[in-house]
Amino acid sequence: MRFKFIFPILLFMVFSAVSCKKNLEETAYSFLSANTVFSTEAGLRQATLGVYDSWRADPPWDIFYQWILAEVGQQYVTAGMGGDQMITPFYGFSHNPTDLNVTHIWPRIYQTIARANTVVAHADEAVSDEAIANTYKAEAQFSRAYAYFNLVRLFGGVPLIKSEVNSIAQKDEIFGTQAAVQDIYDFIIEDLKFAESHLPPFWTDDNLGRISAGAAKALLGKVYLTGAGLPLQKAEYYQLAVSKLSEITGSGEATYNFGLLPDFLSVFADNNRKNKEVIFAWTNLWTSTYSHSGTIVPYFLFPPGLVGTVTQTLYGTTPGFYNLYESTDIRRNVTAMARYLSLPAGDSIIYDFSANRYRNETQGGYIVGNTLLPYTGLAYSKFGRTPLAASQASVPTDYSTDLIQMRFSDVLLCLAEALNETGQTAQAVPFLNRVRERANASQYPVGSQDEVRAQIRKERRLELTGEYTTVFDIRRWGTLQDEISAMDPAQILNNALSPYSPKLELYPIPQAELDANPNLTQNPGW
Repeated sequence: MRFKFIFPILLFMVFSAVSCKKNLEETAYSFLSANTVFSTEAGLRQATLGVYDSWRADPPWDIFYQWILAEVGQQYVTAGMGGDQMITPFYGFSHNPTDLNVTHIWPRIYQTIARANTVVAHADEAVSDEAIANTYKAEAQFSRAYAYFNLVRLFGGVPLIKSEVNSIAQKDEIFGTQAAVQDIYDFIIEDLKFAESHLPPFWTDDNLGRISAGAAKALLGKVYLTGAGLPLQKAEYYQLAVSKLSEITGSGEATYNFGLLPDFLSVFADNNRKNKEVIFAWTNLWTSTYSHSGTIVPYFLFPPGLVGTVTQTLYGTTPGFYNLYESTDIRRNVTAMARYLSLPAGDSIIYDFSANRYRNETQGGYIVGNTLLPYTGLAYSKFGRTPLAASQASVPTDYSTDLIQMRFSDVLLCLAEALNETGQTAQAVPFLNRVRERANASQYPVGSQDEVRAQIRKERRLELTGEYTTVFDIRRWGTLQDEISAMDPAQILNNALSPYSPKLELYPIPQAELDANPNLTQNPGW
């Protein structure tokens, strides 16, 4: 996130990363004590920026690991042109507790929690004004809540560390046991309620991009909706979701400066960051003086030549996904690119649905990519597509693309779902159709609750694929077995599609964490 100081250099202490002994052995950026750092608001501000920065800091590929865990385990994924060595275990459901994706993500998220806990513990020391201190605490507690929301959806019960860890003597926190899923949700809700109560409705100018009360309400509504599904199945959360999300829709949109943009593609444009449709996002901005200030995600996703550089294109969407869209739906070629102009040559590249490969329309010939693959899917292309300068083209992290975590269209679809699940189907459909209208898609009629449920679930896929939602939606709906049954083994390299197992409803606890913390227990089936 960006506010005034875009890329802070953290000035202080080791941020204890908590769940295992090795995570306490981090590099200190200096030897300034917490007492020194938190003696002024400037120090508190830098520490809070450190919480934001933890979502996108080095190593850069961790960001893509997070994307894989949230987006790849579903029926409409196949290999991209560049191969699929990073995603094969996850779209074929053959992953295991030693895969780098899960091994890296656990400590990365706990680093965010540790930094947030430090800010919460010391904010009152830095400023005497309680309201100002609470603003910084609220920002940190939002990030902490979102961190635990990701952890509980990825792994189920995890250690719940609520306070700063600054000593190896705090063994109960460092070697914590897994908390019950309900206890984790309760803590998330508590943090978000604090955040919505102590933040302004929205920020402007140099503060644009800081977490707002509107963002806290939006995430809280989504947390309620998620908790109403599996595994908790707390049906009363549906009405709580309706109530919370209704605060930021309708007349609340002006209060919290939210809304849909008229043009879908412009939402993701690099020159249109922090627009009113973005609820919250993690900022990336390439600079020549900071080598990892951009993001690597488009490098792994974009088709070759889209932004004038070589890409790996590891991920592809199936033709079946492309065909879910109506022909008039402007989201179709924005999300799954069937035609584009390759830079710098200016060649027209099209996806040949008869061969399941891209080909050069003007010169002929297929862009084969990895010849071991049975076919390659359509490249994901939703992120900002600003062409790279020649000086950037050789560096995979040189994309200035924000990592949008939640958009206002997600709010509308969450509200539609919560209304439908509480029997308010007629009230749900207008929110669904508002999203479709912007996409130039046909309007849905008011049908039965089951019909509208199916429409909402499809619409979430059409609108939000690639935005850290798909796998989490599938898990809370309990539809993973149906997803796997709908897959063709030919989608997977060597036809290696694993059958459904209940263990796949969660990712395994990383083996490295089990080895380090004797109080952790592996998830069932792993």
